[in-house]
Amino acid sequence: MKITTGLCVAFICLFAAGAFARTPNLLKNGNFEHGMDTTAGEPVGWHTKIIGIIPIPEYMDPVRKKGRTGKYEFKCGCGHIWGNVRPWAYLYCPECGRLNVGLEDSGDLYDDNETCVKIGAGKTGRGLEYDLPVAIGNNEGVRVVSDLIKAEPGAGYEISFDTKASKSHVRLFVECFREETGDDLATRWVKTLPAKSNPLRQTVRLKRVFRKHIDAKTPTTWTHFSETFVAPDRYAFDWMYVSLYAYLPGEAAFDNVVLRKLTPAELAAHRSANPGPKDKRLR
Repeated sequence: MKITTGLCVAFICLFAAGAFARTPNLLKNGNFEHGMDTTAGEPVGWHTKIIGIIPIPEYMDPVRKKGRTGKYEFKCGCGHIWGNVRPWAYLYCPECGRLNVGLEDSGDLYDDNETCVKIGAGKTGRGLEYDLPVAIGNNEGVRVVSDLIKAEPGAGYEISFDTKASKSHVRLFVECFREETGDDLATRWVKTLPAKSNPLRQTVRLKRVFRKHIDAKTPTTWTHFSETFVAPDRYAFDWMYVSLYAYLPGEAAFDNVVLRKLTPAELAAHRSANPGPKDKRLR
């Protein structure tokens, strides 16, 4: 069969377009055009009402606080006692109703987080604006996190966003978690929580195993950032969320946040360009 040059070129172009076609954004309202959820008081698809926990060690001599037993009790920043199992990401405190993001033992930090965030002007249309006063900018900073997103085994991803800042320092994180199916204590404990504390109906602990980080620093004009990432096999994860973070007194803004799965061709290109260092511990 005879194939003309024009048809051949057209076929090649269609193949290339299909191989590198952009996959959809996994984030809900990544461009913030949907504004605020008036019921939740947070940007649609995002969370500003977050809180941390405080581990309280158990002592053999609790009066003099001597002789740690190795056991802990976990207290929400609002004062609520969770019990002897550390609460993990995307469980809500049954008392204050704030979201535990499962990052660090930050106590009552972030309890004014939502007061520093609003929907404002973005690079295109609406965007997310931060106003960091001295007391917050010099301490915990401001953090807005996305809905929890199901990951695909063996997949690679691209995270991209536009940002600008005045005096504040901007960072973006993709926090990645693995389901710990072997933690029987946590599996039993989570079943005892009220429904409002576990709206996602989690049945096992989520353990953070991988993090993608982009340090955007302090771009004074709208600047675009984009990076691809693939977790090593031993850090394979099941769930992830995006965290938009700023610290130091000043202002910051985000827009056009996109988290998307790499196509097979993009994944192959990423692996070719990033073979990664050999890990001697695995030998």
